[in-house]
Amino acid sequence: MICPTKHNIKEPVLICAVSCVLILLVALQLAWLNQSRNLLCEQFDQNVSQAIGNTLTSFNHKYDTDLELSEFTTCGPTENCKYIEIGQDRLNDGSVSYLGSQLSCSLSCYGMSDDYDLKLMDADSEPIVDLTLFNCSANNTLPKLEEEAYILGVSFTTRNEYIMRQMGWMIASMIAVFLLLAFVLFYILNSLIRQRRITENNIDFFNNTAHELKTPLTNISLALRLLRKKHMSLATNKYAQIINDENEKLASQIERVLYLSRMENGQYTLKKEPLVLQNLLQEVVGHLSLILEEKEGQIHLNLPETECTVEGDPFHLKNVFRNLIDNALKYNINKPFIHITLEEVEEGFRLIFEDNGIGINKQDQEHIFEKFQRVNTGDIREAKGFGIGLSYVKKVVEMHHGIIKVLSELNKGSQFEVFIPTK
Repeated sequence: MICPTKHNIKEPVLICAVSCVLILLVALQLAWLNQSRNLLCEQFDQNVSQAIGNTLTSFNHKYDTDLELSEFTTCGPTENCKYIEIGQDRLNDGSVSYLGSQLSCSLSCYGMSDDYDLKLMDADSEPIVDLTLFNCSANNTLPKLEEEAYILGVSFTTRNEYIMRQMGWMIASMIAVFLLLAFVLFYILNSLIRQRRITENNIDFFNNTAHELKTPLTNISLALRLLRKKHMSLATNKYAQIINDENEKLASQIERVLYLSRMENGQYTLKKEPLVLQNLLQEVVGHLSLILEEKEGQIHLNLPETECTVEGDPFHLKNVFRNLIDNALKYNINKPFIHITLEEVEEGFRLIFEDNGIGINKQDQEHIFEKFQRVNTGDIREAKGFGIGLSYVKKVVEMHHGIIKVLSELNKGSQFEVFIPTK
C-alpha cells in the first residue's frame, strides 16, 4: 500500500497549479475583453462623430449656418449624449425635419439607425420635444419657442447593448475555450494522478517483493556454506558453485533495486571518503578476471601515473565501474576487448569505457538510463537482468555531482564517458 500522506502533499499542489492556470487564463481573457470593449467604444464614438459631422455639413450648407462638430461634447445632459447649442432663429419645422432625416440617414450608414434619440431641450437641459421621428406633418410641429438658444441632444441609450451585441461572439468563444481547456486540464490531471498511483503501487510492490526475496537468498547462501563445510567434496563441486554464483547474482540485483529506490526517495546518503580512482578500477578488473578468462576477453587500462583522488563512496563507485564493464562483456558477440581510460580534466576526472560490442541504436540511447528499460539485443539471449543497471549507474554518478553520457553506433561498439568532480 502507498502511504496516503504522499498524495495529500502532491495532489493538492497539482490541483492548485491547474486552478491558478485557469484563473490566470480567465484574467487574461477578461483583460482582452475589456480592451476589445474599449476599442469598440472608441469605434462607436468615432462613427457617431462622423455621422453627426456629415449631418452638420449638410445642414450648414442648406441653411447657411456655421455649426461645427467641435461644439459637440461627450459630456451631455443624458448618458452617452452629444449635443449642440442652436439659436431660435434656426429652428423651424423644416430645419428640424431636415436635421432629423439627415441624421437618421448618416447613422444608418454606420449601422446605428435604431440606437439613438434626438431631443430638443431648453437651456436647463429639460426635454421639450422628441425629434427622433419628427417630420413636417400636421401632427408633428414644434411648440412655441420663446428662448433665444436651445440644445439639440443626440443620446444613445442603447449604446451598451450595441457594444454587447458586437462582443457576443467574443464572449461565447471565451466561455467555450475556457470550458474546453478546463475539461482537458482536469482530465489530464486526473489521468496523471491515477497513473502515478499505479506506478507507485507497482514500485512499492516490486520493492516489497525484493525485500521478501532477500530472506530465502540469505538462507540459501548460509545453507550452501554449511554444506560445504560439512561435506568437503562440495567445495569444488561445479553444481554447488553454480548455485552459489546464481544466488550471488540474484542477491546483487535485488540489492541494486533497493539501493536505487532509496536513492530516488532521498532516503540514502553516500558514505564518501578520499578515493584513488586507479585503485578502484584495478580492484574491479581483478574481480572480473574469471569472467574475462571464460569469455576470452581483454581489458586494457590506460591510467595516469599521478594519483587521481576524489571524494566518493567506494562501494557504489565500484558498482558503477563493474556495471559498465559487465555490460560490455554481456552485449558482445566477439571476443570482448574493453579499453578504459582515466584522465584528468578541468575540475575533475573523466573515465572512458570503450568496447567492441554490438552497440546501441540511437532510439535506445535516449532511454537506456531509464528504470526497467532493456536494449533490444538482437541475438544476445544470455544477457539477463532487471533493466536497472544503467539507471543505478546514472543515479550514483549524479549523487557524486558527476555526468555520464554515451556515444554508440550499432554493430560498432559503445563508449561511456563518466565525469567525476574532485569535490
